[in-house]
Amino acid sequence: MRHHAARAMYDQLEETLTSITMRLRSAIEADANVPSRVNGKVNGARHISAELGSVLLDTLGLGATIEWHVRQFQKCTGVLYELTVNDAAGFDLPEDYAATIFDIYNEALSNVARHAGASRVAIALTMTPHEVTMVVRDNGIGLGHEAPASGAGGIAAIRARSQTYKGLCQVAGARNAGTTVTVSLPIP
Repeated sequence: MRHHAARAMYDQLEETLTSITMRLRSAIEADANVPSRVNGKVNGARHISAELGSVLLDTLGLGATIEWHVRQFQKCTGVLYELTVNDAAGFDLPEDYAATIFDIYNEALSNVARHAGASRVAIALTMTPHEVTMVVRDNGIGLGHEAPASGAGGIAAIRARSQTYKGLCQVAGARNAGTTVTVSLPIP
């Protein structure tokens, strides 16, 4: 009897994760082909991706959620990834910080899918009791001389989110040499 209950719970969990995976893949594929805003509204794919991220953050934590998402990103886009998560102290981020970092990560990967023409992306996440830092580096076409400073999405959105937490956002890129987005949020 106990074995059957555990199996039923496992089957239900597997169904739920499969459904989430399918929705996220659709969202990533759609996001790569649709502007972040259409007629002033955030597109549905980005909304679905944000909702799924929120559910997974609550369940898995930031590092595992990013790991799961970037695997789906690779399957959908063909962009190979390298992920490094440094959380040696086992520090749990405050919930709003984890959500903000995930949003920034999601925006950065969306930019890679839509604009970079990259074949590889490297993500490094470091969490300490005093700061959370994320670096997203791609090998795409780069930004040229300057990163765009205006607009509702992309780099401007990443900068705005980091400034909300008195954080730093640095964007570096060179034509045909990729782009690196570095965000550091101090934790009070």
